[in-house]
Amino acid sequence: MGRSRRNCGYFLFLTTLDLALNNFSGEIFSSVGEMKMLELLSLWGNGGLNGTLPLSLFELSNLRMLYLDGNNFTGSISQDIGQLTMLKQLTISDNPITGVIPSTLGLCKELELLRIENTDIQGTIPEEVCQLKS
Repeated sequence: MGRSRRNCGYFLFLTTLDLALNNFSGEIFSSVGEMKMLELLSLWGNGGLNGTLPLSLFELSNLRMLYLDGNNFTGSISQDIGQLTMLKQLTISDNPITGVIPSTLGLCKELELLRIENTDIQGTIPEEVCQLKS
């Protein structure tokens, strides 16, 4: 995915980007945040995707489904995840993600599915997330 990062501008009006199960490697291109119309981003099952999640990912205010499981993402889930207020599904399982579940995830009032098994996330589920009604 690394070499195509500069060409992201051609996809500004995409609503769905499904790149699952393609054996991609490298980091998520930082210009992903320019795809403001994106509602579904699926990168699951590539195995070789790595690095930390770019902060620009959390600028996708229309994002409803984010599938990142089955890769090699590191670092922690940014507090900026709370900016994804339309998010309904987040799967980040099977990644060596560390840290805790951010309390700002509770700002994602539409959240219906959260999959974080087989990660290095520790601690408890924040009360803000437990109070979600979806």
